[in-house]
Amino acid sequence: MLLFPEKDSRISSLVEYLILLTLKKEGKLRGVDIIKKLSEQFKNWKPQSGTIYPVLNRLSEKKGFISLDEKYYKITQTGEKILEHHLNSFINTIIFIDNVFNYGRSLMSELNILQTEQTWLQNHIPFLNSLLDTLPMIRPNLSDDQSSEIFVNLRNIRDLLKDSLQAIEKQIALIKEEEKIVRVKIK
Repeated sequence: MLLFPEKDSRISSLVEYLILLTLKKEGKLRGVDIIKKLSEQFKNWKPQSGTIYPVLNRLSEKKGFISLDEKYYKITQTGEKILEHHLNSFINTIIFIDNVFNYGRSLMSELNILQTEQTWLQNHIPFLNSLLDTLPMIRPNLSDDQSSEIFVNLRNIRDLLKDSLQAIEKQIALIKEEEKIVRVKIK
């Protein structure tokens, strides 16, 4: 898991992973451009040159995952292979962080929960929209196995959305009820 890298792990931090992802996505970038891209992507984290440049140095000189040519960094073939290899570890890290967030949710105050979930939702709405656009709907020329897998995935998504909508409806009802109580006390 990237959060707690193993001794033999080739990628030893989330920052390394983010830099490799950025270079894979964007191609050649100067260090300052990497910092800018990461700053634009993350609203709650402003990467500093004192953090990014030592990681860039480590990724290029010690690990060979990126190369530096005339102030421009580029991911190497080795870096691309390592990035692909560590994708499962990255996903497991995200799942772990999500579980930690859910575990700690009961310990947060109501205001913090709402603010945190609003931030999460604002960050994920574009991704969720693009995910919905790419859902594998039933198409001609699919094998029975593919159609069956698509059916199961769509049913799971439907159930998840239904549960989420029920929770949202309960929250809306509670807020409306609180508004009624406040209005009665004001009168």
